[in-house]
Amino acid sequence: MKEYLKQTQRWLVLVFQSLVLAACVKTLELPSVTEPTLSGPERRLLVTFVDREISRGLPGNPQDRYQSRGQYRNTSWSIRIADHLAERYHLRFVAAWPVTTIGEACVVYEVPPDEPLEETLASLARDPEVASAQTMRTFRVMGQQAGPTSYNDPYFRLQKDVQAMRIDLAHRLATGKGVRIAVIDSGIDAQHPDLVRRVAFSENLATQTPGEPVDDIHGTAVAGVIAAQPDNGIGIVGIAPGVELYGLRACWPERRGSAASSCNSFTLALALNEAIRRKVDIINLSLTGPGDPLLTRLIRVALERGILIVAADSGKSDAFPARVPGVIAVGSAQDQTSKPAFSSLMAPGTAILTTLPQARYDFMSGSSFAAPHITGILALMREVRPSLTGPEALAVLKTAALDSQYGVDACQALTRLRGSGACP
Repeated sequence: MKEYLKQTQRWLVLVFQSLVLAACVKTLELPSVTEPTLSGPERRLLVTFVDREISRGLPGNPQDRYQSRGQYRNTSWSIRIADHLAERYHLRFVAAWPVTTIGEACVVYEVPPDEPLEETLASLARDPEVASAQTMRTFRVMGQQAGPTSYNDPYFRLQKDVQAMRIDLAHRLATGKGVRIAVIDSGIDAQHPDLVRRVAFSENLATQTPGEPVDDIHGTAVAGVIAAQPDNGIGIVGIAPGVELYGLRACWPERRGSAASSCNSFTLALALNEAIRRKVDIINLSLTGPGDPLLTRLIRVALERGILIVAADSGKSDAFPARVPGVIAVGSAQDQTSKPAFSSLMAPGTAILTTLPQARYDFMSGSSFAAPHITGILALMREVRPSLTGPEALAVLKTAALDSQYGVDACQALTRLRGSGACP
C-alpha cells in the first residue's frame, strides 16, 4: 500500500510538472495568439474611394512592406472613411496612398481568415462609398540571367543587337537628350559606372523590412539597355544614353542574387501615379501579370496625357499590361514561343549584354530586355519630335522593322521621322 501511495505521489508530481511546463509554453505563445497569423498577400484587397480634397498620403503600418514615405498625407476625411470601412467589414488596415492622378485614396486591407473573402469583396464593391474593390494581383518581371559570367572591359563588340539596330548611326541624329523615362521595375543601381548621372530621380515604393537584402538586378539591367553611357572607356553602349531615368522601384527580388522579382497592384499603382505626376515622356514596364482594373485606369490616364507606354509581351493573348489598347507591346524576336501577331513590335531579347549592380555586366534574356530596346528608340524619336504620339511612333517603327531577329533599324526610324537624310 505504501509503495502504491509513493507511485501515486510520484505520478501526481509528474503531472503537476507537465502542467507547469504546458503553462509556460502557452505563455510563450501568447504573442502569436494575440497577434493572429494572417494568410498573407492572397487575402489582401485593394480598395479606392473618391476624395475631392485629396492631398498626398496615408501612413502605412511600419511593420508591413508598405511604409510611410516622405511627407505624403491624405485628408482627415479619407482617414475616417478608411477606418469606417475597416470597421464595417472587419478588415485589417495595412497601408494606403493617394492616387492623385485619379483623385482617389487607395487602401490595402487584409481579410482575416475567419471572414469570407469573396463575400467581403462583393460587399465592398456594392458599397456606395467605394469607387473600386479588387483582389491584390501579383506581377513578375519578364527576364532572367543568361549566365553567371561577369565582365570588366568594354563590350560593344559583343552587343550584336545594338550593332544590328544601327544605334551608332542613330546617335549622330539623337541620343534621347532631355527625354524622361520612368523605369517601373526593381531598383536601379545609380552608382554603376555606366549609369552614373543617368538616374535623375528614384523612389522606393516597395519598401522592404529592415535588414532584408536588396539586390536590384532586373531594374539595373533594364536601365543599362536604355541608357548605358557610350565612349567612357568601360562597359557597353545604351540605346538612348542622353535620357533622364526615373527609377520607380515597385518590385522586389524573389531571392538574393536572382533577377526574378515580384510586384503587386498597390506598388505598381503608386509607381504609375508617380510617373504621371512627374510628367515623364515614356514608361517602361518589363513585367506581366493578370488583368488589373486599377492599373488599367492609370495606364489610360497616362496615355491620355501623351505618355508613351512600352510593356514586355509574354506571348499570351491576355498578357497584361501588354494588351491594354495604346500600350506598345514588345516581344522577344529570338523567342520561338513568342507570337508576333499579339505584339506591336519585336526586338532583341536573347543574350543581351547589360549592366548589373556593383559595377558588373552580364547577359540577360527575356522580353523584359526586348522592351527597353524599343523604349530607347522611342526616346531618340521623342528628342527629334517631342510631340510624337503613340500611333505615329508605332507606324514609323513598323516601317523601319528589320526582317531579321534584331527588330528595328533605329537609324532608319529617325530619318523617316525627320523626313530627310539617309542611313548609309
